[in-house]
Amino acid sequence: MRRVTFLRFIPLVIFPLVLLFSGCAQKQPVIEAPAVIMEPIKIDPIVDKEGELRKTIVANALKYLNTKDGRDCSGFVAMVNLENGEPYYKARELEQYFTNTNRSKAIYNAMKAETRVAKNKPPKIGDLVFFSDTLQTTKRKVGAANITHVGIVTNIDEDETVHFIHHSRGKNVMGALNLQFPQAAQLEGKNINTYMKECDSRKRKQECLSPYFLSAYGAVENSF
Repeated sequence: MRRVTFLRFIPLVIFPLVLLFSGCAQKQPVIEAPAVIMEPIKIDPIVDKEGELRKTIVANALKYLNTKDGRDCSGFVAMVNLENGEPYYKARELEQYFTNTNRSKAIYNAMKAETRVAKNKPPKIGDLVFFSDTLQTTKRKVGAANITHVGIVTNIDEDETVHFIHHSRGKNVMGALNLQFPQAAQLEGKNINTYMKECDSRKRKQECLSPYFLSAYGAVENSF
């Protein structure tokens, strides 16, 4: 009887010990991972290639301000176009776009063929601005693209005055265009519209200012 009692007693002693040791074994020692030093991710800044090109075009155009370089409006644009990698048209292809002897019209035709001319979209610096029927001997045919003059947009003010450089009366000068005030040459002492023709008493003032002759803008490369 005593032997049986002793044998019964052994499990009662061993079982708690098993629980004790098994319980300790379940708690694995915590080993901290070595700190990982992360290298900063280098992100190359997005290069505004179009914006840089436009700035370069304007800078190159303005260096000819008040000079006779180009000899006429389209010659001036052709010179700037060539110096900047031909962002307006390919000179070797221009011949096929002539519909008269006017090179300004040919430039317009070349850009129009690539869907790069528009009148109802605001221009950006570096874009071309085309005018129609600016010759003293021609009458304005509203709606007709009888392109006779071209310039390069250099700046656009908050009041939407578009400044452009163009060859007029023998040299490269600055012009202005503001469609918000098409009948005014000045606003609060500021030139906002350029006279594109001599304005005599037989003409209304607005028929001599740049908005009256605006035909379209031509975008640098394919940015429309």
